[in-house]
Amino acid sequence: MSNERLKSKVWNFLNSEGFPLMGIAGVRSLPNVPDAYSPQTILKEARSIICYGVPIPKGIIYAERDALLLYWRYWNVTYRSLDAMTDRLCLMLEGKGHRAVPVYGCYPMKVFNREFWGVLPLIYWAELAGLGRLSKCGLLVHPKFGMRLSLGGIVTTTPLTPTEKMKNEVCPPECSDCLDICPVNAIAKTGKVNHNSCMRYANANPLMGHLLRDPSTKDKYSFETMNNVIGVDDHSSYACFECLKACPLNGVY
Repeated sequence: MSNERLKSKVWNFLNSEGFPLMGIAGVRSLPNVPDAYSPQTILKEARSIICYGVPIPKGIIYAERDALLLYWRYWNVTYRSLDAMTDRLCLMLEGKGHRAVPVYGCYPMKVFNREFWGVLPLIYWAELAGLGRLSKCGLLVHPKFGMRLSLGGIVTTTPLTPTEKMKNEVCPPECSDCLDICPVNAIAKTGKVNHNSCMRYANANPLMGHLLRDPSTKDKYSFETMNNVIGVDDHSSYACFECLKACPLNGVY
Protein backbone atom coordinates (compact mmCIF):
# COMPACT_ATOMS: atom_id res chain seq x y z
CA MET A 1 0.00 0.00 0.00
CA SER A 2 1.37 3.43 -0.95
CA ASN A 3 1.91 6.00 1.78
CA GLU A 4 -0.79 8.27 0.32
CA ARG A 5 -3.30 5.42 0.31
CA LEU A 6 -2.32 4.60 3.89
CA LYS A 7 -2.73 8.26 4.85
CA SER A 8 -6.22 8.22 3.32
CA LYS A 9 -7.03 5.05 5.26
CA VAL A 10 -5.90 6.71 8.51
CA TRP A 11 -8.02 9.79 7.72
CA ASN A 12 -11.08 7.64 7.01
CA PHE A 13 -10.55 5.73 10.26
CA LEU A 14 -10.31 8.95 12.30
CA ASN A 15 -13.36 10.41 10.55
CA SER A 16 -15.36 7.28 11.32
CA GLU A 17 -14.39 7.67 14.99
CA GLY A 18 -15.72 11.25 15.07
CA PHE A 19 -12.46 13.23 15.03
CA PRO A 20 -12.89 16.57 13.22
CA LEU A 21 -9.23 17.57 13.65
CA MET A 22 -6.28 15.58 12.37
CA GLY A 23 -2.82 16.25 11.02
CA ILE A 24 0.66 14.83 10.50
CA ALA A 25 3.99 16.23 11.68
CA GLY A 26 7.35 15.09 10.39
CA VAL A 27 9.96 14.12 12.96
CA ARG A 28 12.29 17.04 13.71
CA SER A 29 13.81 18.93 16.61
CA LEU A 30 11.56 21.50 18.26
CA PRO A 31 12.92 24.34 20.40
CA ASN A 32 10.37 23.80 23.18
CA VAL A 33 10.96 20.06 23.45
CA PRO A 34 13.97 18.64 25.37
CA ASP A 35 15.95 15.96 23.54
CA ALA A 36 14.84 13.46 26.20
CA TYR A 37 11.26 13.83 24.91
CA SER A 38 11.87 13.62 21.18
CA PRO A 39 9.95 11.02 19.11
CA GLN A 40 13.16 9.07 18.46
CA THR A 41 13.47 8.29 22.18
CA ILE A 42 10.18 6.39 21.91
CA LEU A 43 10.66 4.88 18.45
CA LYS A 44 14.17 4.97 17.01
CA GLU A 45 13.07 4.87 13.36
CA ALA A 46 10.22 7.37 13.87
CA ARG A 47 9.26 9.25 10.71
CA SER A 48 5.84 10.76 11.45
CA ILE A 49 3.60 11.84 14.32
CA ILE A 50 -0.13 11.50 13.64
CA CYS A 51 -2.15 13.97 15.74
CA TYR A 52 -5.91 14.26 16.19
CA GLY A 53 -8.38 16.04 18.41
CA VAL A 54 -11.99 16.32 19.52
CA PRO A 55 -13.69 19.39 21.03
CA ILE A 56 -15.07 19.68 24.56
CA PRO A 57 -18.78 20.61 24.44
CA LYS A 58 -19.40 24.27 25.24
CA GLY A 59 -22.24 23.23 27.51
CA ILE A 60 -19.81 21.62 29.93
CA ILE A 61 -17.52 24.63 30.24
CA TYR A 62 -20.27 27.19 30.65
CA ALA A 63 -22.78 25.15 32.65
CA GLU A 64 -24.62 27.22 35.24
CA ARG A 65 -23.98 24.59 37.92
CA ASP A 66 -21.41 21.84 38.57
CA ALA A 67 -19.27 22.81 35.59
CA LEU A 68 -16.08 21.52 37.23
CA LEU A 69 -17.67 18.17 38.05
CA LEU A 70 -18.91 17.83 34.49
CA TYR A 71 -15.47 18.85 33.19
CA TRP A 72 -13.77 16.19 35.32
CA ARG A 73 -16.22 13.53 34.15
CA TYR A 74 -15.72 14.57 30.51
CA TRP A 75 -11.97 13.92 30.74
CA ASN A 76 -12.58 10.70 32.69
CA VAL A 77 -14.74 9.32 29.87
CA THR A 78 -13.07 10.91 26.84
CA TYR A 79 -9.50 9.93 27.62
CA ARG A 80 -10.56 6.30 27.89
CA SER A 81 -12.30 6.27 24.49
CA LEU A 82 -9.57 8.42 22.93
CA ASP A 83 -6.80 6.14 24.18
CA ALA A 84 -8.66 3.00 23.11
CA MET A 85 -9.04 4.44 19.60
CA THR A 86 -5.31 5.26 19.57
CA ASP A 87 -4.53 1.62 20.37
CA ARG A 88 -6.74 0.43 17.50
CA LEU A 89 -5.04 2.81 15.07
CA CYS A 90 -1.61 1.54 16.16
CA LEU A 91 -2.71 -2.03 15.48
CA MET A 92 -4.07 -1.02 12.07
CA LEU A 93 -0.72 0.53 11.11
CA GLU A 94 1.19 -2.48 12.40
CA GLY A 95 -1.09 -4.70 10.33
CA LYS A 96 0.18 -2.78 7.28
CA GLY A 97 3.80 -3.49 8.22
CA HIS A 98 4.63 -0.26 10.10
CA ARG A 99 5.68 0.19 13.70
CA ALA A 100 3.55 2.50 15.81
CA VAL A 101 3.62 3.69 19.43
CA PRO A 102 0.57 5.30 21.10
CA VAL A 103 0.82 8.79 22.60
CA TYR A 104 -1.98 8.77 25.17
CA GLY A 105 -3.93 11.93 25.84
CA CYS A 106 -2.94 12.29 29.48
CA TYR A 107 -1.15 9.80 31.72
CA PRO A 108 1.54 8.56 32.15
CA MET A 109 3.25 11.79 33.20
CA LYS A 110 6.98 12.33 33.60
CA VAL A 111 8.84 14.80 35.82
CA PHE A 112 11.78 16.53 34.14
CA ASN A 113 13.64 19.47 35.69
CA ARG A 114 10.81 19.71 38.24
CA GLU A 115 8.25 20.16 35.45
CA PHE A 116 5.47 17.81 34.33
CA TRP A 117 5.75 16.34 30.84
CA GLY A 118 3.81 13.79 28.87
CA VAL A 119 5.76 10.84 27.48
CA LEU A 120 5.71 12.90 24.28
CA PRO A 121 4.65 16.58 24.60
CA LEU A 122 1.88 16.13 22.06
CA ILE A 123 0.69 19.73 22.09
CA TYR A 124 3.85 20.92 20.27
CA TRP A 125 3.53 18.27 17.59
CA ALA A 126 -0.18 19.01 17.18
CA GLU A 127 0.73 22.65 16.51
CA LEU A 128 3.29 21.58 13.92
CA ALA A 129 0.66 19.30 12.33
CA GLY A 130 -1.76 22.22 11.89
CA LEU A 131 -4.35 21.42 14.58
CA GLY A 132 -4.02 24.89 16.12
CA ARG A 133 -1.52 27.30 17.60
CA LEU A 134 -0.15 27.53 21.12
CA SER A 135 -2.08 30.03 23.17
CA LYS A 136 -0.70 32.44 25.76
CA CYS A 137 -1.64 30.00 28.54
CA GLY A 138 0.17 27.07 26.93
CA LEU A 139 -2.89 25.23 25.60
CA LEU A 140 -3.57 24.61 21.94
CA VAL A 141 -6.11 27.04 20.49
CA HIS A 142 -8.14 26.52 17.30
CA PRO A 143 -10.01 29.19 15.27
CA LYS A 144 -13.32 27.30 15.55
CA PHE A 145 -13.05 25.41 18.85
CA GLY A 146 -10.86 27.78 20.84
CA MET A 147 -9.10 25.91 23.65
CA ARG A 148 -11.84 23.26 23.88
CA LEU A 149 -9.66 20.41 22.62
CA SER A 150 -8.71 16.89 23.65
CA LEU A 151 -5.67 15.49 21.84
CA GLY A 152 -4.29 12.09 20.98
CA GLY A 153 -1.45 10.88 18.78
CA ILE A 154 0.77 8.15 17.40
CA VAL A 155 4.49 7.98 16.62
CA THR A 156 5.10 5.77 13.61
CA THR A 157 7.82 4.60 11.23
CA THR A 158 5.51 5.43 8.32
CA PRO A 159 6.90 8.35 6.23
CA LEU A 160 3.60 10.19 5.73
CA THR A 161 3.40 13.59 4.03
CA PRO A 162 3.14 16.29 6.75
CA THR A 163 0.19 18.66 6.87
CA GLU A 164 0.82 22.40 7.04
CA LYS A 165 1.22 24.33 10.26
CA MET A 166 -1.26 27.19 10.70
CA LYS A 167 0.48 30.30 9.43
CA ASN A 168 -1.40 32.90 11.46
CA GLU A 169 -1.58 33.27 15.21
CA VAL A 170 -4.99 32.44 16.63
CA CYS A 171 -4.78 34.27 19.98
CA PRO A 172 -5.86 37.92 19.66
CA PRO A 173 -2.60 39.84 20.22
CA GLU A 174 -4.15 42.32 22.65
CA CYS A 175 -6.02 39.71 24.71
CA SER A 176 -4.71 38.74 28.16
CA ASP A 177 -7.89 37.23 29.67
CA CYS A 178 -6.28 33.86 30.47
CA LEU A 179 -3.26 35.55 32.10
CA ASP A 180 -5.36 37.93 34.17
CA ILE A 181 -7.73 35.31 35.56
CA CYS A 182 -5.18 32.67 36.62
CA PRO A 183 -5.59 32.28 40.43
CA VAL A 184 -1.94 31.28 40.95
CA ASN A 185 -0.36 33.62 38.39
CA ALA A 186 1.08 30.65 36.56
CA ILE A 187 1.09 32.41 33.18
CA ALA A 188 3.73 35.06 32.54
CA LYS A 189 3.22 37.85 30.01
CA THR A 190 6.18 36.42 28.10
CA GLY A 191 4.07 33.31 27.42
CA LYS A 192 6.05 31.14 29.83
CA VAL A 193 3.73 28.87 31.82
CA ASN A 194 4.65 27.46 35.21
CA HIS A 195 3.05 24.06 34.66
CA ASN A 196 4.17 22.90 38.09
CA SER A 197 2.16 25.64 39.83
CA CYS A 198 -0.78 25.10 37.49
CA MET A 199 -1.02 21.36 38.01
CA ARG A 200 -0.50 21.48 41.75
CA TYR A 201 -3.39 23.93 42.04
CA ALA A 202 -5.71 22.53 39.38
CA ASN A 203 -5.51 18.82 40.24
CA ALA A 204 -7.27 18.18 43.53
CA ASN A 205 -6.40 14.67 44.66
CA PRO A 206 -6.69 13.84 48.39
CA LEU A 207 -4.96 10.50 47.87
CA MET A 208 -1.76 12.23 46.79
CA GLY A 209 -1.75 14.39 49.92
CA HIS A 210 -2.19 11.31 52.08
CA LEU A 211 0.71 9.48 50.40
CA LEU A 212 3.03 12.48 50.59
CA ARG A 213 2.47 12.64 54.36
CA ASP A 214 3.62 9.04 54.76
CA PRO A 215 7.46 8.93 54.92
CA SER A 216 7.59 5.20 54.21
CA THR A 217 5.67 5.66 50.95
CA LYS A 218 7.83 8.59 49.84
CA ASP A 219 10.97 6.56 50.51
CA LYS A 220 9.71 3.58 48.53
CA TYR A 221 8.11 5.26 45.50
CA SER A 222 9.00 8.29 43.42
CA PHE A 223 6.55 11.19 43.12
CA GLU A 224 6.27 10.37 39.42
CA THR A 225 5.15 6.79 40.17
CA MET A 226 2.60 7.89 42.77
CA ASN A 227 1.20 10.56 40.44
CA ASN A 228 0.70 8.08 37.60
CA VAL A 229 -0.81 5.32 39.74
CA ILE A 230 -3.26 7.69 41.44
CA GLY A 231 -4.22 9.68 38.40
CA VAL A 232 -4.44 7.08 35.67
CA ASP A 233 -7.93 5.81 36.50
CA ASP A 234 -9.74 9.07 37.22
CA HIS A 235 -7.31 11.68 35.84
CA SER A 236 -7.48 13.39 39.21
CA SER A 237 -10.31 15.77 40.10
CA TYR A 238 -10.10 19.08 38.30
CA ALA A 239 -10.25 22.10 40.57
CA CYS A 240 -9.66 24.88 38.04
CA PHE A 241 -10.20 25.65 34.38
CA GLU A 242 -10.46 29.40 34.61
CA CYS A 243 -8.07 30.07 31.71
CA LEU A 244 -10.17 27.89 29.43
CA LYS A 245 -13.44 29.53 30.46
CA ALA A 246 -11.96 33.00 29.93
CA CYS A 247 -10.85 32.40 26.34
CA PRO A 248 -13.02 34.50 23.96
CA LEU A 249 -12.39 31.99 21.14
CA ASN A 250 -14.33 29.15 22.77
CA GLY A 251 -17.57 30.10 21.07
CA VAL A 252 -19.42 31.24 24.19
CA TYR A 253 -23.19 31.04 23.80
